[in-house]
Amino acid sequence: MSLKTLLAVAFVFVLLFGGWFFVTYNGLVSAEEGVDAQWSQVENQYQRRADLIPNLVETVKASAAHEEKILDDVIKYQNQWNAATTREEKIQAAKELDPAFKKLLGNIPDSFSALQAQLEGTENRISTERLRYKDKVETYNSMIRRMPASIIANMFGFKSKAYFEAERGAEEAPVVTFGTPAATPNLTPRTTTPLQSASVELYGEKTDVDIGEDIILKLSAVNLITKPVMTVQVILIPPSGMSVTSSEFATSGAGQFTTTYKLEPGSARDIEVRIKTSQVGDFTVKGRVVYYFGDNISTAEDHMLELPIKVRAIKTING
Repeated sequence: MSLKTLLAVAFVFVLLFGGWFFVTYNGLVSAEEGVDAQWSQVENQYQRRADLIPNLVETVKASAAHEEKILDDVIKYQNQWNAATTREEKIQAAKELDPAFKKLLGNIPDSFSALQAQLEGTENRISTERLRYKDKVETYNSMIRRMPASIIANMFGFKSKAYFEAERGAEEAPVVTFGTPAATPNLTPRTTTPLQSASVELYGEKTDVDIGEDIILKLSAVNLITKPVMTVQVILIPPSGMSVTSSEFATSGAGQFTTTYKLEPGSARDIEVRIKTSQVGDFTVKGRVVYYFGDNISTAEDHMLELPIKVRAIKTING
């Protein structure tokens, strides 16, 4: 083989190796940044909970003085979370805080339904973000252990990330209910005690808009159990004359839009709901969420939901 051929082969090898090196390195960087970004979302939701704790503490103090031990535990573990300086320390503090906080949730008087709704919504978001963090960590940790990427990981100091393993019973997050159960057109479920294995929530991302802008909502569903697949059916009824433009939804009747999807055990999904505005005023988006596990439709949970929206007229230069 001539020197020229050897040089050409070497050049091609260097190109291929260099391409693999940069693709692998950049993939590791992206995966690590994904883990860190998702951890920030977990921290944001725990901070959101922390901001609500003072109101919760005062509420429970006023109605159940005998629960002082639970209050003390929540405050102590929240302070541990605030004082933690590493991710591992925060995870450990959260493992202590979560069960104490759930006990405190159980002592909210029925008359404080607005506060309870905020807290339950926060618990749903924490569950969702923790599941997403777990998925990101699993992907990243697998990448840095597999050959040949592990060579680059070791060379450049990519370290495994800490998991956020749930404590026993942590999968029983509060289930958000949205009103009085009602029958769904496609199912005839019986109303039972809420299944402590999932959470569904509709919340607004952009609900105060000028006419012509889209209303943007988010529908979040989490399957927290370790067995059956979760089937979710959603039926939304926007204000008269408006329509859901999200591709996931199809027209199912006069003014109704529906979607059905499945969630594997331990998975979560957010669906963006866009509503095209056509008139000015204060309105309410109405709808229904039905979910069940496996093929057992007889245990379906059926919840009504409502969310207020506001559409404003576009201000003119003169007015």
